Amino acid sequence: LEPLAAIMESTAAIMESNQTQTNDVNTDSVSNVSYLSDTQETVLAFTPIAPGLISIWASCVLIRLLHKRGFKSPMRRILLALSVTDIFMSITSALQSFLTPRETSRRLYAVGNHATCSYLGWGFTFSTISFWYYAALSFYFVMVVKFGMKDPVFARKIEPYMHASICLFSTTTATIGLALNLYGEIPAGAGCWLRPTDDCDSDCTHKVASVFGGAPFLLCVAVVIVNNLLIFCHVRGTIYQGIKKSRERWSNSMKNLRVSIRASLSASKYKSATTAKAAAAATKAAANDHVKKQVTASPEQLQRVKRVGVQSFLYCLVFLVTYSWTTVLTTYRN
Repeated sequence: LEPLAAIMESTAAIMESNQTQTNDVNTDSVSNVSYLSDTQETVLAFTPIAPGLISIWASCVLIRLLHKRGFKSPMRRILLALSVTDIFMSITSALQSFLTPRETSRRLYAVGNHATCSYLGWGFTFSTISFWYYAALSFYFVMVVKFGMKDPVFARKIEPYMHASICLFSTTTATIGLALNLYGEIPAGAGCWLRPTDDCDSDCTHKVASVFGGAPFLLCVAVVIVNNLLIFCHVRGTIYQGIKKSRERWSNSMKNLRVSIRASLSASKYKSATTAKAAAAATKAAANDHVKKQVTASPEQLQRVKRVGVQSFLYCLVFLVTYSWTTVLTTYRN
């Protein structure tokens, strides 16, 4: 449901921007005149709250389940970090219309000040940490499924550096924007993020936004898609290879069985030609039956490949649907 809030916000932002005359982008504040009706302001302010609460509830449920099962697996620790960051992101998104500066904001329900606006900007930049953890989760599955890495090895050699780099990047970029006083109320939509200042003009702001949010999002999208394709191709290739080797193994064993039975028949036990033919036919039928039983197990394996493909597709689709609207809205704002 989070994309719905972004859609509503972008619609209101477009309506407001189309009716607003061009203002000096280097000012530290925005005009407090809103071109939205009170009803539109109410929709813009309260629409993100419902999906935010649902997201927080879902993340809390996941954290509770993880706590019951323990955090011994790297996958569960990554899911824990992802759930915690999602809670922070949902809270920040739900407060966009309320924590903007009351004295200068266009928003009807604004009750904040410069400090709360800076918090929104810092929180929005820090929320990119969710992108990185989605990519980290897909990276974990690639290392385990495709390359056969064990959990203890992953936890010792990769996981500490992964958590450290993700937290360091998100915290550093968010704090740099705060230290340089780059956060302010955005001229379209609701909330606070990067905006032009005397020290950083519009072009500078666009470059900073690309480093803080645009590049991480595009990189994580590429990583998630590529990793899921690698997993699907690996599972598919492994199962088909197993089917092929199994057929060859059973075929060879049945050939050896037929040869041994024919040798024993020709030796002494069966002297009648009719009896020999019947025994050979029975041996052939038994061999075909064994091969048939082995081959008929393959549809279950093919269904497994299909399930992996569907899960990979849904994982990528949900990731794109959830974050694409926010990215489009942020690009429009800048």
